[in-house]
Amino acid sequence: MKILDNKIRSRFNMLFIWPQKLYTYSSIGQGFDTATQYNIHCANIAKSLTRLSSRPITVDKFLSPAAHSKQCNNSNERVPLPFKTCYTVCLWQPYFWLTDTYSALIQGNDQLSLLNDANLYAAAAQADILFFSSGGNFSVNDILEQIDLSDKYVIIISTYSEQEIRTNIKHRIDHYQNAYLVDSQAEFDQFIANVLAKATKTGLTAS
Repeated sequence: MKILDNKIRSRFNMLFIWPQKLYTYSSIGQGFDTATQYNIHCANIAKSLTRLSSRPITVDKFLSPAAHSKQCNNSNERVPLPFKTCYTVCLWQPYFWLTDTYSALIQGNDQLSLLNDANLYAAAAQADILFFSSGGNFSVNDILEQIDLSDKYVIIISTYSEQEIRTNIKHRIDHYQNAYLVDSQAEFDQFIANVLAKATKTGLTAS
């Protein structure tokens, strides 16, 4: 009977005393360790903030799209075109159904000569006027980057809005032209007359 009683007491102690001991030594101990780590982290953060507060703060100046465009323009200012009886034109990639149209319009104008060099950059180097489309994903940026634009009058032909063109093309644009607004020789000739009046003058704002 005594042996049985001792076994029952032993089982009872295992069920109720050991969990209490585990809680006392394990959970509280873990809580203490966590609190200690928390205090260490707080101390480290405080030290970092103190170090940072003692440093001079430098904030980069925000460069707006307009300022960026102006910066690009200033790096490649335009020299006015000389007065000539005929101006050379380099035409690049308006939409394929407009290439023939613009080629015919340029060839039909007495003041223009279309360059047919197979090498785009060779043609661009000889040209007075660049008739370029914006290209897929404004890829004209990659081309303009490799051309000396100082003695060129840059015209961008596109179906994008002028705002989109000037926001996304990072080089000097002297004139934006919607691709569909000129569709007759008479309209094109008048357009070119206006362009040449601007291209041969200095101090004009790009239009």
